[in-house]
Amino acid sequence: MASRTTSITTFIVVVVALIFVDVFWSNNEDLVGNKQAEDSSSDTSGISDNELREFSEMLIRKDTNNAMKYVTLNLQGKTTSRSTNDEAPEPLLKIDSAAFQIPSVEKLRLLYNNYLLEASENEVYTPQERIEENNLLDAVLATPVMQFARSFLIQKGKIGKDPREFKDLLRLIWFNMYSRGRGRIGSSGFEHVFLAEIKNNQVSGLHNWLYFGEEERQNHANYLGYMRKIDLGENKGAIVKYHFRFNDIDKPVGSMFVGTSPELEMAVYSTCFILRPDKPCPLKMGGNRFVVRTYTYRYRSKNMIGSAFPEI
Repeated sequence: MASRTTSITTFIVVVVALIFVDVFWSNNEDLVGNKQAEDSSSDTSGISDNELREFSEMLIRKDTNNAMKYVTLNLQGKTTSRSTNDEAPEPLLKIDSAAFQIPSVEKLRLLYNNYLLEASENEVYTPQERIEENNLLDAVLATPVMQFARSFLIQKGKIGKDPREFKDLLRLIWFNMYSRGRGRIGSSGFEHVFLAEIKNNQVSGLHNWLYFGEEERQNHANYLGYMRKIDLGENKGAIVKYHFRFNDIDKPVGSMFVGTSPELEMAVYSTCFILRPDKPCPLKMGGNRFVVRTYTYRYRSKNMIGSAFPEI
């Protein structure tokens, strides 16, 4: 009888432990790749931390499509990841429609209706969606920000000089579709970072301020308060770490750039993914240091972006 009781007790302990682990990872969903994240700051790319910080300072200065002048950031009350209170009765973002006229922003927003929210559903990929992706890539590649990022990667020997090579690389790591489970081809780095996904009734991704603002406007996103905020220079934007609900599902911790252009974010995340995948990527903007995290999702022998976000 004692042996049977011990076995039952052991079984209960194991089940509770597994539930705890599942909850922990769901609340830290941005460790999403099928490759374990590494916290070591050691680097095998040959690029120093200082070089990355200098690169990012130059990048924010070249952000000619920066939209922060069109954004009102209403932080309101501070909160925590465990709080059940709404410390922010008003929306986080108020975005002037002039921001939507910026070429890369306009083309980014055209992709919002291309994706299914559920990551476990097969996406239907149409020729028109391919055109819209291509138009967005062309728009960001024509900017000083992305041209500088490309030159930096060429200088460091990470890509060749052919412009088509860089465009093809961006298309692969951002737009190549893959499965996050059940064999359904229903996800991509772009959808995860610049839009959002729901998997197993949990919010995944949503690291872009333009999409968050759109979802607030449609009452799909409810901002609950912030944990931390840093500025990226005078009227150049910010990074916000915050708590929110999306489609009535709680996400205890999220983070995103605010006011920066799509090309700035894509350039930062792409560079960090190429140089420091699955490791902290130390950056600096406006004199303030922070880290960008990118995680690899390997699918059918190809490495793509599983997630990417700023960490403060």
